[in-house]
Amino acid sequence: MNKLKIIVLLLLVLGCSSTKRSVDIGYGDYSSTDLRLALNAHSTVRLSNTTLDVISPSKALYKVQKAVTIYDKDDKDLAVVYLPYDDFISINYLVANIRDNTGRVIRSFSLGDAGDYSASGGDFFSDNRMKILEMPYNKFPYSIEYEFELEYNGLLGLPGWWPQLIGQSVEEANFTLIDRGNTGVRFYNKNIDEEPIITETQTAKTYSWSIKNSEAIEREVLGPPSSELLPMVEVAPGKFEMEQTTGNATTWKSFGKWYYELSKDTRELPEEAKKEVDELIAGISSEKEKVKILFDYLQDRSRYVSIQLGIGGWKPFTADYVFDNSYGDCKALTNYMHAMLEYAGIKAESVLIYRGINEQFMNVDFPSNQFNHVILKVTLESGEVIWLECTSKYYPPNHIGPDNEGKYALLITEEGGEVIETPSYEYSANLSQTKLHVKVEEDGTTIIENKTKREGILQDYLLMEVLPVSEKEREEWIESQIDVDNTNIIEYSFDEVNSSDDFSIFSFKARLGNYTQASNKRIFVPVNKMNRWFFGLDDDEEREQSLYLPYTFMESDSIIFETPEGFSIESAPADVEYTNEFGEFTADFEVLGEGKMGYFRTFSITEKMIEPESYNDLKDFFDKVRYADRQQFVLVRD
Repeated sequence: MNKLKIIVLLLLVLGCSSTKRSVDIGYGDYSSTDLRLALNAHSTVRLSNTTLDVISPSKALYKVQKAVTIYDKDDKDLAVVYLPYDDFISINYLVANIRDNTGRVIRSFSLGDAGDYSASGGDFFSDNRMKILEMPYNKFPYSIEYEFELEYNGLLGLPGWWPQLIGQSVEEANFTLIDRGNTGVRFYNKNIDEEPIITETQTAKTYSWSIKNSEAIEREVLGPPSSELLPMVEVAPGKFEMEQTTGNATTWKSFGKWYYELSKDTRELPEEAKKEVDELIAGISSEKEKVKILFDYLQDRSRYVSIQLGIGGWKPFTADYVFDNSYGDCKALTNYMHAMLEYAGIKAESVLIYRGINEQFMNVDFPSNQFNHVILKVTLESGEVIWLECTSKYYPPNHIGPDNEGKYALLITEEGGEVIETPSYEYSANLSQTKLHVKVEEDGTTIIENKTKREGILQDYLLMEVLPVSEKEREEWIESQIDVDNTNIIEYSFDEVNSSDDFSIFSFKARLGNYTQASNKRIFVPVNKMNRWFFGLDDDEEREQSLYLPYTFMESDSIIFETPEGFSIESAPADVEYTNEFGEFTADFEVLGEGKMGYFRTFSITEKMIEPESYNDLKDFFDKVRYADRQQFVLVRD
């Protein structure tokens, strides 16, 4: 090789090595830890620097540098970095290191080491992709450090700042928000006392936050969402641009107006679909009946998939697309139902909501993209309102599920957005009513015949659990309802479990080998093996957080026992009644005649949110219910 080629090769090598990026976070000693920060922590953020640089209404750069020490397996998932990308988000770079407990670098990574995954799969159809970098290491404690930069082209949803996770402490975390394009970018401090430091130049306005030496925050049992506990800064644009659309997110009205304009031209039904609608509602005068017929049609004909094509996943697929393909995501199916109702002359409006039980409460004081789901509000000429969860093949009209009930949401009207609250079920509407006959035989085996009616949210759960599954899985589901190991299902019926009514009924007959315990002279018979309350709370004299129960409910159980000849009652449980601010429990045991006893039980939870000072009262209530449900009566041979 001649001298010129060697020089050229050296220059190429040096040039390549000089452009290779490495992690340079600037954190010092990984081997030492402040014991105060390690207390109750699964990990500690050593140093975090996050910068969101909003360049214009359509462009922003998001840069993160972070060093985290992981103490145990509970936070091992923090050694995985997820970076989404699509037509609106691109990844400029990613570099990372793993360090052992002395701070020595074990391995370095770059973007090329990350797996590239499509977000498509199963019920998901998307042009979104994800880079996932896994940094496996199993000798705790160890540290990871990484740096990446994302480029946003379209600013409807801007990343905020979450400097801390549940069970994580922070040595130092910094956030810088830069507005270079006079976009009116906005922020909302949550669980942060200090206002940002603001600096201005001729070309930019900069906001800076910093957190230091923050101890780990624990989420107590049934505590509020992490968004209500952790420090965070929410960020949202004022003006924004996305793929030839412009919007203003400074008010809920303007935000809703943008979504209305985005979706209004997607609801034109094809002629064939119009013909089908005409045939379905021909001769029907009742608007309410028309809604039910069209909703049944939607559920029978279409299936839910998650689609994130279109403008950042926001623009619904057109009504003709759903008609032709028989599937859609929440936006598309809601939009298609909207289109059918509109064609039928019935008023319907989309409602943006964050779906999830006790997850991320909507911040009504900060207009921004806080939604992950769409449902439909239908208003009849009479003024009656019907709510539709269009992604469910099984919910009846006015059943929107426990993950959508009683939440703030954004109603989309022609005039713009309006903050509303979705309806909540009264506790008595979430009803489980059981009638059970238990025949006790001389050897202690029993034959039971059960009939249970469920309404409200309890019906929603039943529909989702038994309608989509096989007969074998239905039989297994019945077995799971009985607190007995040795179960032989004789027959069962789900014929009255459907989405056409506001209630569902299932029934079954079974032989149970060990429902009771028998000795030579006695048979010990539990009063309740079918609908026991199992949940309990631990002692906690220092409860600080409110409790959030998933839903309220009422149970009414009537259990009739038929005892074998030659036995009489030796002992029976006393009647009980417990009443307090969040519920009631009653249980009555009655002799109904020779060889027949009745156990009559009611149990209700009337409040979803319990204040922390009532924690021990709730614990005591649950303990009493659990004890009452485990009582038994004793039969003795005459």
